[in-house]
Amino acid sequence: MLESYLLEALRTVYETGTLSAAAEQLHVAEPSVSRAMKKLEGILNVSLFERQKNKVILNETGRLAAEYAGRILESEAEMVRHVQSYDRSLRTITVGACAPGPLMELLPQLAGLYSNMAVSSDIAPEAELIEGLQSARYNLILLSRPLLREGFYCRLYTTEQLCLSVHPTHPAASREAVRFADMDGEQFIMYARVGVWEDIVKAKMPSAKFFKQEDMDAVGELAAASELPGFTTDITRRVMASRRNSRVNIPFSDPEAFMQFYLICREQDRPRFHQLFAQI
Repeated sequence: MLESYLLEALRTVYETGTLSAAAEQLHVAEPSVSRAMKKLEGILNVSLFERQKNKVILNETGRLAAEYAGRILESEAEMVRHVQSYDRSLRTITVGACAPGPLMELLPQLAGLYSNMAVSSDIAPEAELIEGLQSARYNLILLSRPLLREGFYCRLYTTEQLCLSVHPTHPAASREAVRFADMDGEQFIMYARVGVWEDIVKAKMPSAKFFKQEDMDAVGELAAASELPGFTTDITRRVMASRRNSRVNIPFSDPEAFMQFYLICREQDRPRFHQLFAQI
């Protein structure tokens, strides 16, 4: 039987070039590596090395064996990752989203429906979310567009409206709506992990400056204490009490300021989330 430590030793010899260098990298004595190689040669019933007076190097058979060893070790590592990921998925619902607002509504909903499961979440770019759903790193994802691919189940989940948040003394405070062009060039307080919304405001207001904060509660505190404009959404104001403050919130009228979000799972997981999709 080919034990993993033998394959690891062979791969390390191949990568480092000598038994002594391999021993140093593996943090073992050189005789231990030498014994491992002799044992491997016995198992395979071949010679893996050219043994000269003061030099021991892999022969062509040894190099071929080392390449196979590398592939086997990579496959073992992949197996461990996938098995661990699957085991976590049995006890945890992992959600990825392209914006934080829809998560504010989805996470409590999941907690209520699946009280025996832990729920974790992440904000990530669209391509990473789709790849993560395919590889089962995510059980559910929220995208700003439908994912119409075979093997996935997709439903419209919610909508979100981006708003300008200003101090009552700001010139825009009396307006019923505002355009991105009206605010271009100003300085804004912004949450650092707004996902797809960041791409939109930066594209629509290329001359504006954004002072990003990593903590969402800190954004609310700064908004209450500062006269700098910021951003909020209808979802954020519904869910977060800290955003229902003395600020004036004005919706952006640009079409890009209104977004639909779609909840997506793998088709094979659709029965698992039947209750959730039934509530949408």
